[in-house]
Amino acid sequence: MSNRRKQSTTAGIFLCITISTLFLLSSDVSALGVNWGTMATHQLPPKTVVQMLKDNNVKKVKLFDADTNTMVALAGSGIEVMVAIPNDQLKAMGSYNRAKDWVRRNITRFNDDIKIKYVAVGNEPFLTAYNGSFINLTYPALFNIQKALNEAGVGDFIKATVPLNADVYNSPLENPVPSAGSFRQDIFEEMKLIVNFLAHNKAPFTVNIYPFLSLYLSSDFPFDYAFFNGQNTVSDNGVIYTNVFDANFDTLLASLKALGHGDMTVIVGEVGWPTDGDKNANIPNAERFYTGLLPKLAANRGTPMRPGYIEVYLFGFIDEDAKSIAPGNFERHWGIFKYDGQPKFPADLSGAGQKKILTGAQNVQYLQNQWCMLNPDGLTFSNNTNQLGDNVNYACTFSDCTALGYGSSCGNLDEVGNASYAFNMYFQVQNQKAEACDFEGLAIITTRNISREQCNFPIQIGDPTSGHSDHNHRFIGLALVSMLLLFMAL
Repeated sequence: MSNRRKQSTTAGIFLCITISTLFLLSSDVSALGVNWGTMATHQLPPKTVVQMLKDNNVKKVKLFDADTNTMVALAGSGIEVMVAIPNDQLKAMGSYNRAKDWVRRNITRFNDDIKIKYVAVGNEPFLTAYNGSFINLTYPALFNIQKALNEAGVGDFIKATVPLNADVYNSPLENPVPSAGSFRQDIFEEMKLIVNFLAHNKAPFTVNIYPFLSLYLSSDFPFDYAFFNGQNTVSDNGVIYTNVFDANFDTLLASLKALGHGDMTVIVGEVGWPTDGDKNANIPNAERFYTGLLPKLAANRGTPMRPGYIEVYLFGFIDEDAKSIAPGNFERHWGIFKYDGQPKFPADLSGAGQKKILTGAQNVQYLQNQWCMLNPDGLTFSNNTNQLGDNVNYACTFSDCTALGYGSSCGNLDEVGNASYAFNMYFQVQNQKAEACDFEGLAIITTRNISREQCNFPIQIGDPTSGHSDHNHRFIGLALVSMLLLFMAL
């Protein structure tokens, strides 16, 4: 998934932003879509995730790469797949020979076994946070990939598209209504090229819409307008909008219409609500959001400008504890399932509005029932608070401490609790190796569950007998990449 999400809000009302997956139909056919991201220190086996998709009647999945293990697990499943080319490969795809080779290795060799429907060329490449890094690389990559698909004989049923953040369009401050929408001026010519190319190839426009981010980015944003059962309404020349999702979607339609393609097929590549990492990112709000969204999609109500069916992918399927938190601490908590594949809250993916418990991952292996905590004795002989702070910072740099933030699930812990949480998260990422629970004598291992009220101190998934793994090396690399991206976004 991307490191994304800085999105301008039009007059604090209409623009929301980015991220991932769903799509439901009415009574005759169910066609649920979700985003399957893999930025995690300890991943569930791909076959386990595919079984979760099947068990929950998910018919479509959107990926963020074309990992061979993932693709092999999807083979024979009948699940419709959108594979992806990460942003860091867009430059290479500017070479047609490289694009042909990518299609051969990731599309045509799987074509008989996997129901590939789309190729996502990049992920939100025009995001303002990227400072234009991918603006000149995206269209050539899109052109070459679609050309390679056509040459391979699969272009009629596999289409290339570009998942874009909703920050690529807006309405002017002097007329902040959906019908006045247009694409950003700094990327207008590139967007015109892309839209015309998609239309010529009968490919969809893909957009990521995040009502949560409208709320997150503006303290003035009306809270209920982010949901589907609120009292806030906005009038656009007599057309009434009751939620920001509809307003945002129709702002895009107006932008497309201005380019002569108002009838273009639009896919919502990402939409969802996080459950931790911010005062508004919690399970009650996420449940409220999905309780409104899922029946709306299942009933094919559409939006004022486009009534009817909309293809949507929920973001996301499973939490990812190694994602960049440059956009916010909530980035690691978008899943409708926890890191271990267990459901967070009831959700009726059929859209019937019933409170159903989703089917979680089966036969999950966990590490041993042990935790790392602050050693009370260690703290007494070490009166150096800087030493404690330095060790906590180190632990959080190479693990996930986002639940400790203000308004988050563990945001009310005292100093001892904060330190223990940080130490334990690092200990779990390091597969419970004894040396990972030392911190200069400040920590000890305990077999007592030290979770507190609403704050869960998790045990990681993995082989409980191994005691070691290479997962930590992957996280260190991801942490360094995250810090680099944060620097780039400043």
